[in-house]
Amino acid sequence: MKFLKYLGKRIVYVVPQFLGVLVVIFTLVRLVPGDPARLMAGTLVSPEGVEIIRKKMGLTGPIYQQFWVYLKNVFHGDFGKSWYTGNEVIKDIASRLPATLELIVISLTITLLILLPIALKSIAEGKGVVKNIAGKSLFFYGLTAGCFPDFWLGLILILVFFSKLGWLPAPVGQLPIGISTTKITGMVLLDSLVTANWPAFIAHIKMLILPVFVLIFVYGSGIMKVSLVSATSIQKSDYINFAKVCALPPKQISNYVKRGTYPATVTMTALMFGFLIGGAVLVENVFSWGGIGQYAVQSVTNTDYTAIQGVVLIAAVINIVIYVLVDIIYFLVDPRIEKLG
Repeated sequence: MKFLKYLGKRIVYVVPQFLGVLVVIFTLVRLVPGDPARLMAGTLVSPEGVEIIRKKMGLTGPIYQQFWVYLKNVFHGDFGKSWYTGNEVIKDIASRLPATLELIVISLTITLLILLPIALKSIAEGKGVVKNIAGKSLFFYGLTAGCFPDFWLGLILILVFFSKLGWLPAPVGQLPIGISTTKITGMVLLDSLVTANWPAFIAHIKMLILPVFVLIFVYGSGIMKVSLVSATSIQKSDYINFAKVCALPPKQISNYVKRGTYPATVTMTALMFGFLIGGAVLVENVFSWGGIGQYAVQSVTNTDYTAIQGVVLIAAVINIVIYVLVDIIYFLVDPRIEKLG
């Protein structure tokens, strides 16, 4: 019951947040110079034809009526039609979003399962050559990671590992030319695994190496730094000092420290996930990934207002959902919140 009460309080805030996002998107799109109806119609359509398209898009009448039409369309799953691709925006996004989610989920998973444990191990009590090397390496990594723009690092890696050494395939998307897989979820790694398409599975892993490395190297450092600061603070806390006085096993004390870092780690991971939904656009373009980020750049380049509006709305909704999930995880990992709930 405490959990349901806590969850209900958080969900109540979702409705005004979503409406606020709709208002902001509606307002910003109408501040952008240009006429979406004219762009969709083209230069050969008569003014009467453009007016028909404008009416269909809900761009006529008072501003409050336009917002009402926009609101109804959104709640009916109608995000409009892209004049550039000729498809419904929701279909374009649905076909591209899985590629972006796959890239982000794999990058953050590797960061949390491999990079973060190594980082926490490097500040654990005790001495050793491996521990010292790990600590110095992570310190150097933390200093340098934020200095490299993601697109620049991606281009350098392509130059070295594809152009010069030939170790990895060309950055032509999720699969090399001539290899395909049955589309089930839209995530090539999962689809090829489910269908036992091993050539596509192996080829896709090779295509993932460079973009995943770029995301981990550039954006994983933020998660690592926040977790390390939190862990260092916890190590100096009174209850950890008391545990040491009580002669508890080092492994048990280490587990206490790790658990104390969960809230900070969860928060930073959620922020990074939400940022990368729109922030990975340059990486996707460098590697021709075909995700929602590349679609957003394409929409901006071609002044496709309807598509821009749809991408921003979907990204905002994903962020809202992520923050609700973070609140749920907080409830599960932090006993203090359960008592407050």
